[in-house]
Amino acid sequence: MKGLYYRLIIYLDTADESDTNYNIAWYMVHNLEKLSTIGISDLAKECYVSPATISRFCRTLGYDNFAHLKQDCSYIKQLKQRSQEITKIAVDSMKRTPIKASGDYIEQIILSLQDMQKELDWKAIDNVLRYIKEGKKVVFFGSQFSHSAALHLQADLLMLGKFTIAYIDYEKQIESAKHLDSDSVAIIITVNGNFVKTGSKAFHYIKKSKCKVAVITQQADLEIAEFADEVIQLGDPQYGHVGKHTLLTLMELMSSRYHALFVHNK
Repeated sequence: MKGLYYRLIIYLDTADESDTNYNIAWYMVHNLEKLSTIGISDLAKECYVSPATISRFCRTLGYDNFAHLKQDCSYIKQLKQRSQEITKIAVDSMKRTPIKASGDYIEQIILSLQDMQKELDWKAIDNVLRYIKEGKKVVFFGSQFSHSAALHLQADLLMLGKFTIAYIDYEKQIESAKHLDSDSVAIIITVNGNFVKTGSKAFHYIKKSKCKVAVITQQADLEIAEFADEVIQLGDPQYGHVGKHTLLTLMELMSSRYHALFVHNK
């Protein structure tokens, strides 16, 4: 549900304010609820552009068209009414007993980390790290927090002497996927298994390539995993609501392991 929020925020944080698309994104973030009912022609008039320009911008954000984007918009009212979808903490509990609410939430994080510790497949992790070390082109694929975690690992790897790619822009992810080959490595990070849907175009090109594929996820049964060379499981799917914490922990463990295997006392 947060996909459109992330895409618009990232675009506004990185685009030039003089860009026509910046104005479209600005209008969208201030009229998210309205977008679920407005037509493309009316939106174009509001933004002083053509409908074709709106369509191109929707594709820039990773949507097939404006109708596809509106599907995300239709969830906006529901999302605002159900704050638990944002924080994963019951709003009544946080309002009345914040100490208890925070304690319950932290307990879920602790349980998820303990579960991950028991279930981590270090053979799979080491194989993925070798793919990274030996790959001529290593590309991370993911969206929302998954991408943020990839950036964290990307920075650590660069400090350890390994350059990798983690494009924020979805169109660049697609273009990068088109040029993967047998010397490349694709690392798909999808905590809740949404990449098949949100990254369908990139996923299509990754499948067509002959590159090594690694998947990091908290979902046991994924279409992506069927053709992956390695799958790193983050733990039990029941802890998916706190999966961002296990994912970030895994990124730090992977960078530490990479250092121990390939850099320390080299």
